[in-house]
Amino acid sequence: MKKAWLCLGSNLDNPSRQVEKAAGYLEEKCFIKILRRSRVALSKPFGYTDQPDFANQLLEIETRLSASELLAFTQEAEGVLGRQPTFKWGPRLIDIDIVFWGDDIINTNNLRIPHPGSLDREYLLILLNEMIPEYVHPQTGLTICQMYHIHMQKGGS
Repeated sequence: MKKAWLCLGSNLDNPSRQVEKAAGYLEEKCFIKILRRSRVALSKPFGYTDQPDFANQLLEIETRLSASELLAFTQEAEGVLGRQPTFKWGPRLIDIDIVFWGDDIINTNNLRIPHPGSLDREYLLILLNEMIPEYVHPQTGLTICQMYHIHMQKGGS
C-alpha cells in the first residue's frame, strides 16, 4: 500500500457538493482507502480568473495502485463524475490531482509528482499546512510548514 495525497477541486454546480461527491466515489473503490480529509476551502481561480471560486479538499489516501494507475483512475473518475473538456485553467465540475506520492518524485510526460502547484498555490499550501505540516516536500527538502511561512512572508498570492 502506498500513501498519497489528492486534491479535489470544483467551481461549477454547487462546488462543495461536487467535491463531496468525488470523495464518496473514490471511497467506494476497494483499491483506495481514505485516511483523512481536510476541510473544504474556497479559493480564487488560478490562471484564468474570470470564473467562480473553487471549492477544494485534500485527501490523504492509501492505495495499492501504482502512480500511473492512480492517474488513469482519477482521469476516468473525472469523466464518470461529469467533467467536460475545457481550456487550461478553465472552470471544472471536478478536478482530481495527485499532489504527493509518498515522498517520491515522478517526472514523466504524463505525470509530475509532486504536483507543480504544491510549491506556490496558496489554497493548496493552506490545506497541506493544516493536514501535514511536518511533511518534507521531496523537491525542496522543506517542511510544508516552512514552505507555507515562506510563501506568506512573500505576500501570498
